[in-house]
Amino acid sequence: MKKLFTGLVLFFITTFGGLGSENYSNKIDVIIANQLKRQRQEMPKPISDEKFIRRAYIDIVGRIPTYDEGQSFTSRKELIDKLLDSSGYTENMFNFWADLLRIKKRLSNNVNGVNYIFWIKDQISDNVSYDVMVKRMLTAKGRIWENPEVGYFLRDEGMLLDNVSNTFQAFAGMDISCAQCHDHPFDDWSQFDYYNLTAFFGPLDTRNRKGDNGHLKRIREEATAMDKGDSRGTINKVNQFIRYGYQYGVNDNQKKTLKLPHDYQYRDGEPNETVKARTVFGKHIREHRDRTKLREDFANWLTADEHPFFAANIVNRLWNRAFGFPLIDGLNTITQGEKLVKSKNDELLRYLITVIKKVNYDTKNFNRILLNTRFYQSEADAEGKFRGPALRRMTAPQFWDSLVTLHVGDPDGWQPKRYDEQYLNVFSDLAEMDAATVVKKHNEYNSLNRKYYDSAPKLGSLLAIRSSHVFENSKNANFLIEFGRSDRELIQNGDTDGNITQILVLMNSPLASTLGSKISFAMKKAQSAPKEKSLEILFYSFLGRMPTAGEKKALAGALLYDIVWVLLNSHEMKLIT
Repeated sequence: MKKLFTGLVLFFITTFGGLGSENYSNKIDVIIANQLKRQRQEMPKPISDEKFIRRAYIDIVGRIPTYDEGQSFTSRKELIDKLLDSSGYTENMFNFWADLLRIKKRLSNNVNGVNYIFWIKDQISDNVSYDVMVKRMLTAKGRIWENPEVGYFLRDEGMLLDNVSNTFQAFAGMDISCAQCHDHPFDDWSQFDYYNLTAFFGPLDTRNRKGDNGHLKRIREEATAMDKGDSRGTINKVNQFIRYGYQYGVNDNQKKTLKLPHDYQYRDGEPNETVKARTVFGKHIREHRDRTKLREDFANWLTADEHPFFAANIVNRLWNRAFGFPLIDGLNTITQGEKLVKSKNDELLRYLITVIKKVNYDTKNFNRILLNTRFYQSEADAEGKFRGPALRRMTAPQFWDSLVTLHVGDPDGWQPKRYDEQYLNVFSDLAEMDAATVVKKHNEYNSLNRKYYDSAPKLGSLLAIRSSHVFENSKNANFLIEFGRSDRELIQNGDTDGNITQILVLMNSPLASTLGSKISFAMKKAQSAPKEKSLEILFYSFLGRMPTAGEKKALAGALLYDIVWVLLNSHEMKLIT
């Protein structure tokens, strides 16, 4: 009788759900199980704790666990909560946002994006809800050292039409880019529609002259006078400092409008005609008199619960991140006209959209719900048939951060120095500065930038730092891009494909010798243990499992260094199983 009652309670919870994240997880499993039942298939088998620990570490904090972390395991739920609340989660999620928002250290026109990078990480660490974070970026004003979120628009400075295309791809999963130049050949969007939507950003001004009052001209004249016969290039330093700190920012200019192109050829408008802001799908909103509020209107419309694609887009991307495949194929093109493309499980997608809204776009809690499903904790599917998480290779950031873990133990032990207050002091009131002061401030600014990697550990010729700290045009960046990290020119354009260069790098580079040396964390752990135990430590450190009897026998007389080389170059090392 007791068992029957318990079963009925469980059935009620899993069938009708509830307010807790556990109930949401159960309901997801029920929906998936029902689909598999209709297909005359069973739910995939649960994975072992060994596999779960490694998978959870890679997916949540972006790296493999150390031997000691694996041995301290208590329960799956506790591990998920622990990892979600760690700094590693912030660093790993930053890579997700950086690929989505195409974040670089140098934004357009050489504007320094470091403060923007830290701002994104702060949003993740503070668990700011997704809709609020998007609103902050879309309505941001000011200079980047005052309000770092303006980096979103400065990333595409001078390319408003491209920014709008990226906005709809990133936040609505809509590819309307073709309509920028002509009516969309395969969808319902016209060029006039595109300009209607872009007109919400018509007043946007990224060349910040607010509060100048002639100071820039005065300082440049003083610098020109100082620069005569001066090999130090005073005027260049002044111009660079002004560009970084004052020339570029975001404001709304009431008088600035958007016009149709001079070669516009359709009957719904005339060349060079001023375009009014108007939404063309979902809840319709139009331009009103206060044009400085247009971006706020757009942000409220885009993030509203009734928007047809906003929730579906982030659900699809987060599902893909957790399971290795999207519910709707084509992350940036989940719509056809004003409808969602058919998904792999429409009932599941509708339910997940409901869930993300019920948790108020709390992406950490949403991730927690996905990770606590039986489906996530099941055997990997190598055939891509929705029978468990996809059997997949690590991403480039995950692989690199795993190498750093093997070398230093705690990859989050080193963090770059932040100079938020110093930046504010450097870029103080321009009215109070003369050219000589500006040159001094320029040198202070460059000094702050050079200190970013102070005391960072080394891994061979590379810095043993998290991939989330790696910017473009460095040896570390070259490694990551070679292994498939997005170049962040296009939205989420990274891949996990293998190639010959990757094989050669791992087989012949100093990585193996460094990881197999006495200074490497995993190696030191293995060397300090008895022979048989050392083999177990290395296998677990690299592969997340103990060696089989056959592997123990085959490697009985092998040097620890050679074992490291073999494990590093194994196919299993790079897999999320």
